[in-house]
Amino acid sequence: MTAAATRPTAGPAPRAAADAPLSRAAVSRRLVRFGRPVLLPLAVSLVCRVVGQLLGVALLGVSAWGVARVASDPSAAIAPVVWTLVALSLVKGVVRYLEQLTGHGVAFKALAMLRVDFYDRLAPQSPAGVLSRRTGDLVNRATKDVDKVEVFFAHTLVPAVSAVVVPAVVLVVLAVGYDPVLALVLLPFLLLVGAVVPAWGRAPSADAATRVRAARGRLAQLVTESLQGVREVLAFGAAGRRRAEARAVADEVGAGLAGLATWTARRRAANAVVVVAAVVTVALVGAARVGAGALDWPTYVVAVVVALAVFTPVLAVEDVAPELEQAFAAARRLWRVTDAAPATTSPADPVRLPDGPLDIRFEGVRFTYPAPETDPDDPAARTPSSVERRPVLTGLDLHVPAGGTTAVVGSSGSGKSTLVNLLTRAWDPDAGRVLLGGVDVRDVSLEDLRRHVAVVGQSTYLFNDTLAANLRLAAPDATDAELEQACRRAALHDAVVAMPDGYQTRVGELGERLSGGQRQRVAIARALLLDAPVLVLDEATSQLDVATEAEIQDALAEAARGRTVLVIAHRPGAVRTADRVLRIDDLTRA
Repeated sequence: MTAAATRPTAGPAPRAAADAPLSRAAVSRRLVRFGRPVLLPLAVSLVCRVVGQLLGVALLGVSAWGVARVASDPSAAIAPVVWTLVALSLVKGVVRYLEQLTGHGVAFKALAMLRVDFYDRLAPQSPAGVLSRRTGDLVNRATKDVDKVEVFFAHTLVPAVSAVVVPAVVLVVLAVGYDPVLALVLLPFLLLVGAVVPAWGRAPSADAATRVRAARGRLAQLVTESLQGVREVLAFGAAGRRRAEARAVADEVGAGLAGLATWTARRRAANAVVVVAAVVTVALVGAARVGAGALDWPTYVVAVVVALAVFTPVLAVEDVAPELEQAFAAARRLWRVTDAAPATTSPADPVRLPDGPLDIRFEGVRFTYPAPETDPDDPAARTPSSVERRPVLTGLDLHVPAGGTTAVVGSSGSGKSTLVNLLTRAWDPDAGRVLLGGVDVRDVSLEDLRRHVAVVGQSTYLFNDTLAANLRLAAPDATDAELEQACRRAALHDAVVAMPDGYQTRVGELGERLSGGQRQRVAIARALLLDAPVLVLDEATSQLDVATEAEIQDALAEAARGRTVLVIAHRPGAVRTADRVLRIDDLTRA
């Protein structure tokens, strides 16, 4: 533990790919690596798609051959042709079904994987990593951006590969079974449609897709804030201004989508011209070959029809190109979040906290909050500040004896709440150390640390669920009797039983159906259910009236029995039950 006092502490690691966006190839490679669990069903979907498209070409070829044969010989039997078409159609229907079945299975599996991975990587960054970002934008990334990335697995890889395999097979069959000259004539047109035209306007399309994803994130944030703050928006007559802001961001989305649509229209027009040119060229060359005796009439008709049919899988590349650009932009936006290093991590070999009462020590603690992160893909967020960030705490020393109640008071912004953030390891100090029961908190696993420290803050977050479900957030296995006992100690039980549904009462969005005092009592009851040996009260009564504050103080005094209690406050009335009161300005040294 002595070594821990002198070890350097690093802030959040720089995010991967923060300097420049990943290339399309790099994004594709990473997505393929991530999607390994779905590659097998994806391969099945690919095989079915290739077989189905080849059967589609064969259907047209057989039909053309049958028509040409009857035209040249009206007495020719057509029954074999009809039965061949029936058999090909049935097989094509089966493989089409299998393609859709496996493809949709891949889509749903990929969606689940992407969302779970996003949450799994975001959770360790909490609370620091989440609080420093915009909630609405995070939700948009976890939903809409994930939906776009799924396009890569379900609607990009298979069409892209089949757009190469099917034409290659058809060209080989055309060259070997019909006429190699026609295959050579068709090849450059296929390359134009499959490779050259899709690359036209790729850079502006990618830029437009990036702007669309970023603007939609800002729009989601704006809507989220407007809904959460609807009372303030209406009270101050800001509804018109908020609508104007939303309209401006929506116009950005529209402009980006218009750019994508413009380039899509240009490429599709170019492809239409190339396909017509290809069919005309093959028809002219084929006619010359018929005149030269190198081809017969039925073979010529089949070659022309196949030349037209073979472009169907190749044109599918352009159909997915606009969505693919948005998928790449969405993937980059997801990784901007998931690649961020957590502000704190559990040690490789954690130390167990001792049993019994635990004291708290801050020794020479210095801390400066990191600058807010910006999204390089979002032009509106690129506003780096040149203002030097000043330390919040400089050489702070504080001892909270075990089993007692110590209050730290000071003005707003003096760093009182930072003590809570460092004790619970939302952040780590830049210098010095924080000890709990004589153990550096950096040597304790995050899970163990947060089991031993319960925090009651000035604002209590309640989920739109029942009161019982909100209480069990601290103890999922708590019985009804334990809930009642905790609420009695928090002076909440009588208010609960007076509610129509008792503990099954739904508290509403952000607990809006409860009063401010009731929400604080819920927070106290949750802390009691956690039964942690250390209780931190961070401005727990700062937003309450005098009468309610007195009631809460009595409940807190009951909750503090047998625990180490650290009270953070700026009003003397909030610390009347403390064993000692310290001013934070007196705890720091230069």
